[in-house]
Amino acid sequence: MVLCSSLDTIFCAGLDLTELYKPDADRLPKFWESFQQVYIDLYGSRLATVAAIAGHAPAAGCMLALSCDYRIMSGGSIGLNESKLGIVAPPWLAKQYIDTIGHRRAELALSLGTLYDYKEALAVGLVDDVQRANIVAHAKKQAAEWVRIPPEARVAVKQLTRKAQIDRLLATREADTEHFCSFVTSEKAQRNLGAYLESMKKKK
Repeated sequence: MVLCSSLDTIFCAGLDLTELYKPDADRLPKFWESFQQVYIDLYGSRLATVAAIAGHAPAAGCMLALSCDYRIMSGGSIGLNESKLGIVAPPWLAKQYIDTIGHRRAELALSLGTLYDYKEALAVGLVDDVQRANIVAHAKKQAAEWVRIPPEARVAVKQLTRKAQIDRLLATREADTEHFCSFVTSEKAQRNLGAYLESMKKKK
């Protein structure tokens, strides 16, 4: 499977922040649980998955890319920039970020809300390849390489390297939802989200 966007400049802009600002109390936990489920389904998929990142991929966009087996980027920026919005990446996503780019680099990036351009992303190991043109064609070619691996072996390796991370989330899923809902509805978090959304309106 090749995961890509229909837009040239945005792979995925992240979560819909209007769901987090002054949220509906009944809808918010369901919204977060659906986000968890996307991660579980994609990160744990038995399919060979290749991300064709042809544009910006902040926050949840970075999560989608990280959840794929192989990541190719052609432009834009990528990273977990939640701290700039006054919120924080969930522990399970932060753990994967640390595992991918290293503890100290991730610590700095998560604290500062760093977004890496395609060259920087390749240098730190956040993406596996850079292709400035015909990125989807390159992604399909890479996916074909993955499909040539006998599926029993490919899936077994995926289980070996990813099962523990998924199991941790499944075991703490309810607590993770409660913590997120409590944090994001706090007065400070709501004030920060409101200020960010207002700043985005002024840029339009």
